[in-house]
Amino acid sequence: MTDKLLIIILSDHENYERARQGLRVARNIKRGNMLSEVKILFLGPGVKLLDKTDARYSNVEHFLKEYQQLGITVLACAGNIRAYGLEEKIDKTLVIEDDAATVVAENTNKNYNIVSF
Repeated sequence: MTDKLLIIILSDHENYERARQGLRVARNIKRGNMLSEVKILFLGPGVKLLDKTDARYSNVEHFLKEYQQLGITVLACAGNIRAYGLEEKIDKTLVIEDDAATVVAENTNKNYNIVSF
């Protein structure tokens, strides 16, 4: 049994409630010390939630800032960031750009459980 979790956020603003559930689960697990490690990967349309120029960004920003305090690693697919033209619109102090396939493979090899929202 592993005590590590990778949450993949695929949902964008159109499905924000679904994404929000994943964001809340990550926060609550870490707040409650239920698992030793929690990471989040924004993937596909989910990266659009990280656009700091979007009026709805504040919905996600408060989670990102709390994750930083809780020690939750936040990653975003670099290819999707480029595909959606978000290179200059992501707060790189809160989010690490990385290759999604590498993130999933590495965390699978480290016995992370993986869920998506």
